[in-house]
This record gives sequence, C-alpha cells and structure tokens, in this order.
Amino acid sequence: MRRRTRTAPISATAAMVAATSLFFPGLADAVVGPDGVQEIVAAVGADTTYEVTGAIFAAANSSAANTDPDAYVNVPSVLTAGQAFTVPGDVYDPGTIYRSANPPPNGAIAGGYALADAAAAHSGLIDLVRSDSPRSSSDPPTFQYYAFAKDAVSWAASSTGAGAGVTLTLDQLRGIYSGAITNWNQVGGGNAPIVVYLPQIGSGTLTFFTGTVLGFDPTTKPVVVKRFQENYAATISASDRATAIMPHSVAQWAAQGNGVADDQRAGFFEGTLLGGGSDASPVSGTPHNYVPTYSDAFIGAHSVSYVLDTRSRSYDAALNAVGFDSAGPSPLCNGSYAGVLAQYSFKPLPARSDGVTCTLS
Repeated sequence: MRRRTRTAPISATAAMVAATSLFFPGLADAVVGPDGVQEIVAAVGADTTYEVTGAIFAAANSSAANTDPDAYVNVPSVLTAGQAFTVPGDVYDPGTIYRSANPPPNGAIAGGYALADAAAAHSGLIDLVRSDSPRSSSDPPTFQYYAFAKDAVSWAASSTGAGAGVTLTLDQLRGIYSGAITNWNQVGGGNAPIVVYLPQIGSGTLTFFTGTVLGFDPTTKPVVVKRFQENYAATISASDRATAIMPHSVAQWAAQGNGVADDQRAGFFEGTLLGGGSDASPVSGTPHNYVPTYSDAFIGAHSVSYVLDTRSRSYDAALNAVGFDSAGPSPLCNGSYAGVLAQYSFKPLPARSDGVTCTLS
C-alpha cells in the first residue's frame, strides 16, 4: 500500500512551509480575497486525484495572494499501519488526527458523506472532497461540483497472467462482471478462471465503473466479487493476481508508471476496451513517458471534480483554490494548471469562450 506524505502529526505552519517550493503563475487572480481569518481547508476523498491535489494545494499555500494566510491540507485516502495524519485546528474546528482507529474517508462517496455531515453540523473539519464520480441524486442541494480535468476508467489485468495480451469488447467485460464469462480462455486468454475484483465500498471509481461502464451492479449477479483498494493493484491477493481483473484509473496507472505517484500496479496493464467509443489503447508510451490516449467519447471517460458545500465554514477559502464565482475563475479554472494536470496524466477540460476551464454543476 502506498505510504502517503507524512507519517507524523503536522502543524498548519509546517504544511505551508513544506509547500513553498511550488508556485504557479496566475495565483494572484484568486477568487475570494483575504478575510482576516486563518483557516485550515482540508480535502478528503478519492485516491485518483490525491497527488495532483497535492500540487494544487502546494501552489495555494505558497501564493502571494494567500495573505491571511490559509493552509490547504490534502488528507490521504488510506494510511499505512501505524501511520498518523493530523489536520490542524483553526477558529472553526479543533482539528483531528487520522489513524487506524479514526481512518480518513476512503473514496469520493465516503468523502461526500463526511463533507455533508461536517457542513450540516457547522464543523470545519472537512471542507472539500476529491471526487472521481459524478453528482448523485442523493447529494444535498448545497453541493457544488467543480469539474477541472478528465480521466478514464478501463479494466486491468496481469501482464504475465492468463489475461496477458487480451483485448476485451464492452460486451465481454460486462459478461465477465455479470458471471456469463468465467474463464480467460473464453476471451482469448489462458485457461484459468477469472477472479473478479471491484474497488472498496465508498469509492467513486466503483460508482462510475458499475453505473456507467458496466451499467449494473455485479453484486446482484451470479458472480463472486472480491475487493481491493482503488488504484492499488498491489492490494489484490498475491494468489489471485495472475487471473484477476479489476477497473483502474488511466491517469493513476500512467502517473504510477511515470514515477509521479508510488507504483502500486503490481505488473498489471491497462486494458483496451473495444466498442466503448474509443477502440485505441487508453494509454500509450513507455515507462516515465506514458500519456492518456483514450477518446473523449470513450465510455470510461469522465470528469474529475472538487466538491464544495456552500454551508461549510471555510467555503470561501476552499473556493479560492479550486473554483470560480462572479469575480472570476481561480487559477485552476483559468487554465493556469494545464501543465500540472498533464504531469499527473489528466486531460485538461476545454476552455469556454471566456477562458474558464472548469465546469460548475
């Protein structure tokens, strides 16, 4: 499992000092001006956008426009055994220490529940969610989704196992997850039963993959489903890896292969899916030079977002880093981060006629 950032409690000052080496142009165009209140803005949720959020938050922390100053804290989705991560306190919340007895919200859906609960309780503990799933009908009306980049989800399997070299059609993928196809030799692979994996409950990747790519919940079908930590192929049982199939973020697969995220691919390749709107490989290149190559029409393509709740105590401070309002777009939404998004293998969203590159919903 990936070891995330720090292994000991941090202070707000330490969080800001650690970020001063990164600065991106355009941060002086921040949306909301200083209000004289030093606030901690804590983000939880999807593992998929954890690393890119670290870069965005580092820029916000070191910005000359951040004169209150506020501190932006990127909370890991999971912690290793014995690891602790502190969200410092501010005027709105005393803060907390996440550890095994008090784990952080793991995934976009889990993060959304935690944000809604914090906002309803007027707590400042959680202010923003990293999301790799679309808005849900169960979201409170106070949620705002700031879509800022595009990723895709495809299937993955071991490059040395029974699925090596296989290309699946969308119908075949759905057949595997419905239980209609049970052996790799039915789709051109080796003679071995397929072991079906899905991400942990609370994962946005899980919600998008089952709801959009598959179009059904495999747990309602005659198939045995095992769980793994999203984007952590290394958490799949070693005895299953040669025959397992799982969904995987293209951006995370490429970022891990490019060395900007810890490599937890465990020898899995990102599979090509035919008949889903983009028949080319979803990612191409060589180690440390992988790039996403899926079409925007690919069924697995989707936006990644930051979710804010207008009831949050530090709503304005969160908006400052990741959103836009009548005063204009934040640096993230005015295109200043295109290079950063590409570094982490996300596709920037196209700019509107006014230059805004985010979509608010």
